[in-house]
Amino acid sequence: MARIVISKKREKSLNVIEPVELKTRKGLQRFKADEYLSSRRAVATALMDCLLSGDSDGFKEILSAHLEVINKAVFAKKAGIPERTLFRILTPAGNPTLENISRVFSALAKAS
Repeated sequence: MARIVISKKREKSLNVIEPVELKTRKGLQRFKADEYLSSRRAVATALMDCLLSGDSDGFKEILSAHLEVINKAVFAKKAGIPERTLFRILTPAGNPTLENISRVFSALAKAS
């Protein structure tokens, strides 16, 4: 039987703890963030969830990540928002108007 060593930080030594077998990784898939963030439907759903929960910072983060994956100029043109305004929305002090939010959703709904 192993001797139980007591340290000042822990009640028992980690040497006494039995190792645990982890499940195999069978069935797991690698998450592809670029693929997810380029999906207009997924981004629109995530943005809507942020609006429903009142998470304006989350809205900005998701929109910013989406714009990093796609062509920003094309998105701004599709949304009918000047690029400068679009980037101003993403700043910490940015406070998008309802009109600009609706234009973002409209651009996400338009076909490529």
